[in-house]
Amino acid sequence: MSPPPPSDVTLVAPPRRLLDRAAWAVALLTAWPVVMLSAWLRPDQRGFGTHQQLGLAPCSFEAVTRVPCPGCGLTTSFTHMAHLHVLDAFRAHLMGPLLFTLTLAVAALAPFGLRRGWSVTRALSLPWLTVYLGVTLAAGMLTFGARLAHRFL
Repeated sequence: MSPPPPSDVTLVAPPRRLLDRAAWAVALLTAWPVVMLSAWLRPDQRGFGTHQQLGLAPCSFEAVTRVPCPGCGLTTSFTHMAHLHVLDAFRAHLMGPLLFTLTLAVAALAPFGLRRGWSVTRALSLPWLTVYLGVTLAAGMLTFGARLAHRFL
């Protein structure tokens, strides 16, 4: 007869670890389809409008204001990145290549995070990631600012 397990050993993963695994699962199920869809689509030569290949409508914001919305060109940029057309990706949207690279990194790391139960909070608090996200946001703001300047100046 074997002795009972020590009282300090738990047979169920702690709730925090389960939440981390769930977050990595969501990341995995989100990032991979985005990367695969980006590879499947053909980038629109106008630099925007690639999303219309999915049956989505043209940008309503642009139709009303005559200024491309802050997200216009991101699908095209992602698609260019998936086809390794880096310069065209930056032309479509400055933020696109940075976001695509981050999405690709999440797609690559999510299976390991899910399997090993890595802390999502710890991953998100890495100093270099804060800088990267700040640069990405600045690129998006610069893109929109340039579009506004082009329209009104």
